[in-house]
Amino acid sequence: MSIKYFGLAIMLVSHSAYAAAETGACEPPSQSVELVTLEAAITRASDFDRRPDSAEAAIAAARTERSIARLRPADTVSLEIEDFPGTGLASNIDNLQVTGRFSRVWERGGKREARQALAESGVAVAQTGLALADYEIRHEIENLYAEAVFSEERLQLACERLEIATTLEAAIKRRVDAARDPMLASARAASDRLQAEADARRYAIEARDLRAALASYWGSDAEIRLDPSVMELAPSARAIGPADISTPHLDSLDAEKARSVAKAEVEKASGVPDVTWSVGARKFGIEDDLAIIGGVSIPLGTGVRSEAGVAKARAEAFRFEAESEALRQELVRKAMAYQRASLSALDAIAEIDTILVPEAQRALDLATEGYNRGAFSYLDVFDAQRTLTALRDARLTYLRTHVLNNIELTPLIGEADHREETLP
Repeated sequence: MSIKYFGLAIMLVSHSAYAAAETGACEPPSQSVELVTLEAAITRASDFDRRPDSAEAAIAAARTERSIARLRPADTVSLEIEDFPGTGLASNIDNLQVTGRFSRVWERGGKREARQALAESGVAVAQTGLALADYEIRHEIENLYAEAVFSEERLQLACERLEIATTLEAAIKRRVDAARDPMLASARAASDRLQAEADARRYAIEARDLRAALASYWGSDAEIRLDPSVMELAPSARAIGPADISTPHLDSLDAEKARSVAKAEVEKASGVPDVTWSVGARKFGIEDDLAIIGGVSIPLGTGVRSEAGVAKARAEAFRFEAESEALRQELVRKAMAYQRASLSALDAIAEIDTILVPEAQRALDLATEGYNRGAFSYLDVFDAQRTLTALRDARLTYLRTHVLNNIELTPLIGEADHREETLP
């Protein structure tokens, strides 16, 4: 995600605006609050953002250049007056000559076709700018949306811990009041409950800040609800190669290379000299003497300049090709790293869900039962509860790793195969 725009979105949100929400952090959101899905958020942000407008203006300018490229060189009309009457010996008006001439350039070597091809390639370059703008907006929104949903999931987990801590505190207090447990047990339970309350308040503020930052992308300050299903995406485990990578950044470099190739053709065509022909009439003096004139002009030395221009354009085309291949190699490495991280997180989640959490829950149940019978101390219950809480926190962290890496991976390899499996 673009750090510049993500940071700007966060700065637009006042953290103090939610300071008053320290109480009731675990209250469920009202159903009257609008639900904004990920695709709806992307659409709204794209409609509000001015980056696509700038790219579309560049496309319009490139299309205008394409229309201009179709035009042939303008014809010229000239009027010349020679031997204008002066003084003394030059005062005779019979020496006056007036010449009118019409000139037209005959373009040779396919210059117009090459010029049109260059202008067409300029349109393609401008169009990649629009694709890049859309790509950046989608990428920023997907990351921010996922972070906001993750924060809400963490808040929900904190609220569940708070509920458990409150229940456990009440149970321990009854045993302390009955002199079955020391006062330390009650203090420990109260401390855990206070910590859970503080976590819930902090996560509630963080979630609201992120939702507000998200809404700022379409200029809104209204409260919104998010769709938690974005935390359930899973990538495929297929092999990734250079041919699988496709991004607007590569398309932009390819378009720049094509423009350089087209520019080389323009430079090559310029090595064929154009012929400028002219025709006109010349009038002599004040009599009716009239003559028809004509002429042809051909520039010299165009070949040397053309060869230098062709060499420069071809060097630029090679540079863009090398940059494209280097970027493709880098993106392949990144895609493989994203996939490995995503699948590793998925494996860790599966282990937590199928092995670790059930065993931790069983240990908590046994500790709670033993505590109620007086066989275990309150510390055994606290330790068992903390183990289960740590596992659930770890699962959520792995889920975040999985989703964020999937967000980075999907635009690189396309969306055809990344939904082969989903998390429960």
